[in-house]
Amino acid sequence: MIHGVIFKKELKRNRKNWLIWTSIVLGFTLMVLSIYPSFSQMGDQMAQLMSSLPEEYARAFGMDAATWQSITGFYGTYYGIYITLLMGIFTASTAATIIGKEERDGTAEFLLTRPVSRSTIVWTKVAVLITLFVMIYAVQAVVAVLGMNLFGDTVDWDTMLNMHIHGFFLVLLFTAVGMLLSSFLSVKLNFMGPIVGIIFGSFFLDAISKATEAVDWLGYFSPYHYLNLAADQGVLELNPWGCVAFTVAAALMIFISHMRYMKKDIAG
Repeated sequence: MIHGVIFKKELKRNRKNWLIWTSIVLGFTLMVLSIYPSFSQMGDQMAQLMSSLPEEYARAFGMDAATWQSITGFYGTYYGIYITLLMGIFTASTAATIIGKEERDGTAEFLLTRPVSRSTIVWTKVAVLITLFVMIYAVQAVVAVLGMNLFGDTVDWDTMLNMHIHGFFLVLLFTAVGMLLSSFLSVKLNFMGPIVGIIFGSFFLDAISKATEAVDWLGYFSPYHYLNLAADQGVLELNPWGCVAFTVAAALMIFISHMRYMKKDIAG
């Protein structure tokens, strides 16, 4: 059950933070797409540059000769390295603070004495969190599509779609991780550090595993291993089972967070 008044209040409370992070994500998206025409005009020079990169570096960050031959491949490199990381940091950090905010600010007693159950409070805040996540993801995707049409020539829409589907479920998983983390740690903790560490750590574990076969097993500990964001030789295939697994894992983490909140002693 979702409480309408609490839902609207939470959306309003998180509006400024959402606008700031969305502006950062959109600004970076447009910057990446707008510089593609300059890179594409360099032609042979870009091919030489790509061939001069160390093979391990190219594999780690999903770069190959086909990567920058189209705006889709060029965008995909930055989408995996930066854009999903930025969205993940915003949604996961918001998830880590949204439920415990009243306890941290000393206003929990006021909220919990209202004729509203704890379960309603939790699921209303989860609904707000999912709304914020879907909004930043949708706005970024729309701007990316518009930028592709504006700055690109030939766009591989299948690869673009698969890339964004994978990105959606990756960010969803990180969002759930943020909520689960907050249910086990003190609400007064600054969660930004641990959240950034988890997301960047996951990305670089996958990058290191791709760089050398000696430690390729490290990739199994990273969500990026299961849902690729960069095309390989211009091709990116959808992993539907990975998407399903991430959805189940996210739902389970949110449910555990809910159960812990239901049994938690909350300071007013």
